[in-house]
Amino acid sequence: MDRKLIYVLNHYSSKSVQHFYHILNLLIAMADKGVKIALIIEKCDDIPDIQHKNIEVICQKEKTKLKRGVELFRILTKLYKIGHKKVFVRITINSAIISIISAKIYGSETYYWQSGTTYEVDADKPFMKKIKWLVCSYSKIWFVKKNVNHFVTGPESMIDYYVDVLKVDREKMLLLYNDIDVKRFMLPTADEKRKIRERLGLDEFEKVVLMVHRLSPVRKTDKYIPYIFEDEKFSESNSTFIIIGDGPERKRLEHLIDNSFIKDRIKLLGSKPNSEVHEYYKAADVFINPSYTEGFPRVVIEAMASGLPVVTTNAGGTLDIFGVLQRDYVIDRNDTDRFRAALINLIGDERKLKELSEENLTTVMKYSTDAVSDMYIERIF
Repeated sequence: MDRKLIYVLNHYSSKSVQHFYHILNLLIAMADKGVKIALIIEKCDDIPDIQHKNIEVICQKEKTKLKRGVELFRILTKLYKIGHKKVFVRITINSAIISIISAKIYGSETYYWQSGTTYEVDADKPFMKKIKWLVCSYSKIWFVKKNVNHFVTGPESMIDYYVDVLKVDREKMLLLYNDIDVKRFMLPTADEKRKIRERLGLDEFEKVVLMVHRLSPVRKTDKYIPYIFEDEKFSESNSTFIIIGDGPERKRLEHLIDNSFIKDRIKLLGSKPNSEVHEYYKAADVFINPSYTEGFPRVVIEAMASGLPVVTTNAGGTLDIFGVLQRDYVIDRNDTDRFRAALINLIGDERKLKELSEENLTTVMKYSTDAVSDMYIERIF
């Protein structure tokens, strides 16, 4: 069977700080297994250097949303006419709408991927903002959920979320995982870790707690940071807290950290390109993901692949990702005191740190690029 897929990616940059930087590895793995892929990139800061006989890269040139939408329709039409019948759109709702309309005209199928629990936050907006959200945003997701062929999400509990909360037809739901390059994110040797810490200006013997996330109001980062670090046990310990990320909440976090008695131990570094961030995972001892809304947090599987124990909230599908031992460190998103206690106890327990590291390295293999590419091929074709 001739397996062809159109994949619509919203943005590409070699210096990207966004999670879709990883998508190219997944597409290459699928192409290696015989899938012919037309990769449409809506916004190209750079043209990805993909030298693969089964991948055609098409960078859109138009700058405005309206013109880019018309351009996408034309590109899809040309691809349909040469035998493409399946379109996979990741996240961008406008592109999903265009794909759905064009696919219906030409008898093709649209797969739309989304994973996140922001709906409850959006639905709780003040009256006027809620009206704007309903007209400008929810109306689009309503159209997509009613007309798309396959509504794709992951991990497992996100299926129920979209069925129960957004009322997506369960028969349309399709489970697909996020993937991780386990060769890039891996447990470093003691010597590698020492050299990386030296390069990053970190003490060889301190405990490093790492957080990597976009600082967005929907995640309510200020609910947890710096509060979960404000304990005398931390101030007396040899611990450093590194936060990598940027976004609308950054200024508020900077203010809160500046007024915290533990401010000297917290390093808010801003965003780091995905091409560089793996070094911080290798330098760390524990990863935290304190977040009020989630879907399928890629940063968590990056941490697992790096051999890091994790303390996280139970937002979205996070609990699904872990093995038995690690699930004890998935904390109710409203219980900041328990989150802090769990982190304190874990940092001081070398045996538990080792056990969680070993379990995460084993569990994460189900999210390896190779395994997930097989999953995509099996469920799409």
